[in-house]
Amino acid sequence: MLLFGMILIWLLGREFADRTANDLLALPTLRAAVVVAKLVVAMVWSVLLTIELVVLSLVLGGVLGLGGWSTHALLHGVGVIVATACLTVLLATTNALAASWGRGYLTAVATLFVTAITAQIVSSIGYGTWFPWAVPSLMSGVAGPDQATPGASGVLSVLVVGVAASTGTVLWWQHADHDR
Repeated sequence: MLLFGMILIWLLGREFADRTANDLLALPTLRAAVVVAKLVVAMVWSVLLTIELVVLSLVLGGVLGLGGWSTHALLHGVGVIVATACLTVLLATTNALAASWGRGYLTAVATLFVTAITAQIVSSIGYGTWFPWAVPSLMSGVAGPDQATPGASGVLSVLVVGVAASTGTVLWWQHADHDR
């Protein structure tokens, strides 16, 4: 969450920090096209980082001589990593919305840390399956074996948050007053 969130914060928040937002919006390109392109670039970066994680993990496991290798274990492990990454990328779009609304990095970084910390707290008291930002860690098993695995409603909540935050980001850039 931290890495994917920082990618989106940088892509959208830097336009305000570098004071290039107005210049970007003066281009003869639709505002929505610019924002969607930034969201797609963030998704591609996140996918490439996920692929790098899988490859480096496999190489490191081979170098260390870790046992327990099987096709089933490999496919299951890669599937868990890819599913977790997809859910996390969707949730990271809330940071894009925060960077846009906050016109810079600070609000978005605060949002990133608040959601990460809140996900830990909500998971520890047993309600993580209902809190979208806790769903990826619960699905991956990193939250521990004693935590419940979120079902379809947890995944659906992540999809709803991702679509809403992406749509909200595009709409914000289309309709916000960009005179500052």
